[in-house]
Amino acid sequence: MADDNESGADDKKKSGMLSKLVIWGAVFVMGAGTGVAVPMFVLPSDPKSAHRSPVDEDRMDIPEPDDKLAFVDFDEVVVNLNDDRYSRYLTCTFSLQIAASQQEAISKLVEDKNVVLKNWLIAHLRDKKLEDVRGKLGHNLLRREIHDKFNAMLFTDGIERIQDVLFQDFKVQ
Repeated sequence: MADDNESGADDKKKSGMLSKLVIWGAVFVMGAGTGVAVPMFVLPSDPKSAHRSPVDEDRMDIPEPDDKLAFVDFDEVVVNLNDDRYSRYLTCTFSLQIAASQQEAISKLVEDKNVVLKNWLIAHLRDKKLEDVRGKLGHNLLRREIHDKFNAMLFTDGIERIQDVLFQDFKVQ
């Protein structure tokens, strides 16, 4: 008699588990169906309008690989290095290497955003220690960091139009 009660309890547990699985399966199928159906109602039905992008009047063309080079000078920057006594400072001037066909547009953009660029550069250089800017490795790493950040700040479309950062003067005293 005790065996009958135990097997009945096991059947109830199994049927309860099976009903939970069926309910959760139905919820999953409905969720997946909703995920597939929502874009059909939200996205435009005209395939031509889906491929159009908004017109960006300030957008520059991608420079040709064989385009002549031009250079945009950046202001001198003087900062204290991250030193215990703040006794060391860094003075640097550099130019941005760009395509000659875009010199006018990029020069104007650098001039317009000069305050923001210089602010980032000063804050970035103040975090550097003497060891970070020492030697060829530190010099090249700093050039690459400036190159990447200036491209990201100036050109939001993801195309790198600044080809290189070339130091004209780089002194640590």
